[in-house]
Amino acid sequence: MTAAGTAPGCDVVVVGEYYWDLIFTGLPEVPRLGADLFARHFATLPGASFTSATALHRLGLRTAWAADFGTDLFSQLALDAARKEGLDDRLFRRLDHPLERVSAAFSFAHDRGFVSYAVRDDLPPAPEALAAAAPKALLLQSFRLQPELLALARAAKRQGVLVYLDCQHVPHRIDSPGVAELFREIDVFAPNESEALAFTGAADVSTALERLVAMVPTVLVKRGAAGAIGVSRGERCAVPAPAVTVVDTTGAGDSFNAGFLYGRLRGFDFRDSLALAACCGALATTDYGGRALPREAELVALIRQEAAAST
Repeated sequence: MTAAGTAPGCDVVVVGEYYWDLIFTGLPEVPRLGADLFARHFATLPGASFTSATALHRLGLRTAWAADFGTDLFSQLALDAARKEGLDDRLFRRLDHPLERVSAAFSFAHDRGFVSYAVRDDLPPAPEALAAAAPKALLLQSFRLQPELLALARAAKRQGVLVYLDCQHVPHRIDSPGVAELFREIDVFAPNESEALAFTGAADVSTALERLVAMVPTVLVKRGAAGAIGVSRGERCAVPAPAVTVVDTTGAGDSFNAGFLYGRLRGFDFRDSLALAACCGALATTDYGGRALPREAELVALIRQEAAAST
């Protein structure tokens, strides 16, 4: 599946599982016990780290995705989707047993929730595999205190790779054993607002940022329709999100991550990279799941439109 004739190195390695998403929208209310609800719209498509890898790929970054796949239907559907998208498969591991991962998402304009099932978590690739891929950046999709993940982040840091950590479904707190050790290997940490507050125990975003930047050089807080706020090596800035018609917020955070990495790897400064991230996140919400992940030309066009509107 790896494109022939491409250089052995890549821009980004994405580490994280696939999930197969079942997305329900247009619900009359949030699901609850005893209520039989019918959605007005439905979509089924690959999600989780597939979305991140696809978002980076569509922005023109050479992206290798490290993930495991089994013999089950959902693994095959995700593999077929990756093949159709043209994703680099050099870090795929195909196992000889089922590896089912599925999520049912109920999505509203302001937020969404999931009911998910996974046989187990993936183990990240070995540091030797990362060295062979020779990326400029490493995107860790899930925040886990695994010895293998710490070893990978540490190896990436030694190789001069930018290490970017997302914050999805984190059961830890900022003072949990092992967090400080992992954060020493991280360059960028990107929780959303609710994750930042829960993880730090702070009452507001400003306090959460203060606590996080004491441990990580660059911290980005995703704020949905309110845009994003971040601090990088003493520089603090906030950016708005462009106004869009929201269909589904699933995958918006993944697209945000791709936009920020695109900005940094293309040589944009911190503020502009954060603005690119907010634009990518907003564009991703205009259709179900990852269907609206922007391509580079769309992103550039929106940035120009936003710049013209502000003058």
